[in-house]
Amino acid sequence: MALGRLWKAMIALATASVLSAGAAQALSVDLITNGTFESGSLSGWSTTGNAAGETFVVNDGTPVNNSRGLPFQLPSGLASKLGTIGKSPEARGGRIEPISGLYDTIFRPVYSGVATLTQYFTVPDEVISATFDFTARVGLFGLYSDPNHQFRVSVVDQLGDVIQEVYATATGGIQLGNGTATTLTFDLTTLLQANQGQTLGVQFALEAQTWQMNVSLDDIAMMVETPATVPLPASAWMMLAGLGLFGALGWKQRRRAGEGGAPS
Repeated sequence: MALGRLWKAMIALATASVLSAGAAQALSVDLITNGTFESGSLSGWSTTGNAAGETFVVNDGTPVNNSRGLPFQLPSGLASKLGTIGKSPEARGGRIEPISGLYDTIFRPVYSGVATLTQYFTVPDEVISATFDFTARVGLFGLYSDPNHQFRVSVVDQLGDVIQEVYATATGGIQLGNGTATTLTFDLTTLLQANQGQTLGVQFALEAQTWQMNVSLDDIAMMVETPATVPLPASAWMMLAGLGLFGALGWKQRRRAGEGGAPS
């Protein structure tokens, strides 16, 4: 009887251990690669530029405005129109510090047009939650209010088509930005759950006109919680092995008892 009670207790303990060990637990992963740009490169990202070839570049404070590495220079004749604004670090082609760390990325155009920064990722097959974060510093320092000025952040499909605009500034006016870094957070759980197993991308776009605007980006992350099955620990396997041993001993003892009580 004592052995039978011990056997049942061991079964209950092993079952609880197995169920606990094999239960699904949330695993948090960042789907964005090189979101801090501390690699000193745009590895993992792709860019498009305006008609002059200006686009997002890695920034360490050096006054460079485009992917060709040309030093920042004010368009001819524009300096006289800017007056005191022409004395700003942007107008002088001065140093713009990274938002954090040694590097960030910056689009600092001289000419008008749109430039984009994009990274694609694969959405896990099962998404519990998804949070999108980035820090942006938008500078508007020109004299003109142009309706085509805008900074936009979108989620795109694998063809680059926008499926959801996550954030956008107003168009035109000083409300676009004052050069202050701001961290923004968005809950994209519903969007990623609707696209599980699919390839999506995050895209940053700045449309600037007549040398008046720049944007810096840093600390970009797409944090997703997804179920992760925890492997059965060695202790659980040892417990199961022990159960097998106890089971064999119990079966052998019962068999002997049965043989001893049989009529001769």
